[in-house]
Amino acid sequence: MVKRLCAPSGNVLIWTFSFLLSLLSDQAYATDLFTTLQAASPALLIATALALVAIIYLLVKQHRQDKALGQLAELSEKLCFGQDLGPELSWQKTGAIEIDLIAKMLLSIDDRLKQKRNKLQQVSQQIDEADAHRHTMNLELHHRVNNALAMMQGITNITARSATDISEFRTNLSDRVQCLGAISTLLVKKSWTSTPLRELVEITLSCCSPDLAERVDLGGEDLELRSEVTLALGMILHELLTNAIRHGALANETGRVTLNWHVEKEQPSKKRLILFWREQNGPIVEPPHKSGVGQYLMQEVLTRQFDGDIAFLFPPQGFQATITAEI
Repeated sequence: MVKRLCAPSGNVLIWTFSFLLSLLSDQAYATDLFTTLQAASPALLIATALALVAIIYLLVKQHRQDKALGQLAELSEKLCFGQDLGPELSWQKTGAIEIDLIAKMLLSIDDRLKQKRNKLQQVSQQIDEADAHRHTMNLELHHRVNNALAMMQGITNITARSATDISEFRTNLSDRVQCLGAISTLLVKKSWTSTPLRELVEITLSCCSPDLAERVDLGGEDLELRSEVTLALGMILHELLTNAIRHGALANETGRVTLNWHVEKEQPSKKRLILFWREQNGPIVEPPHKSGVGQYLMQEVLTRQFDGDIAFLFPPQGFQATITAEI
């Protein structure tokens, strides 16, 4: 049984060994070695073949480790320069514990660096977005401040022309500036975006006379006003309330004011606010011979701020006003 196995196996080993030698040396030397090996015992051939296989294995393993060391050097260099190792990177174990451990550590470092790099990119993007938002807000604030200053200039000029003395000018201007300041504070609380109309009316009432708020009836849907409309409309309501307190329905003990509003849709993206101001049970109303300063302020200055209009009626039973504003 042993002899039957050894003879063919020996021939195979001889041919294999000779073929390998022919690859490593010249043909003549391989032929002589082949002849010598034919005379050798099978045990010697097996031992020699095993030794050769071991040598080839060690050479291949050494080659893999040398290649792995070269890759490690390349990875280390990329990490030192802050370069990405690449998503396609994969590591094949070499069998050398030290080399595989170092490779694992480098890959772990690369993963952490990628995470930190992504976080830095996110933070950088957030900073850029914040800077862009701040720039936009500064432009918007500049625009709104200019509008407020222009309105303030118009209010001051009209108040000065209508005042008979410095005391009257100081009182009238102080009332208007106080109301303008209260409305501006409300806008700041709402971040200058949108303001509820009902809350605007309540703020305006508190500026004129909080005790008279129960004599003003409000009716209308809840809606939000843009800042340009809020500021000018609030000042118009202040003028109407001031006139009602001095000359209209709120000048006596029985008069009342009704303020209703609704929205009309002129186009799918365009809405118009309609407000109706009605006074009743006050003194008998007589049409004025000429427009007062309050009417001029509302018609020529304030309504232009929100592309609107205001119309006055003077029936004997009570003053009436209709205000329209694009919202």
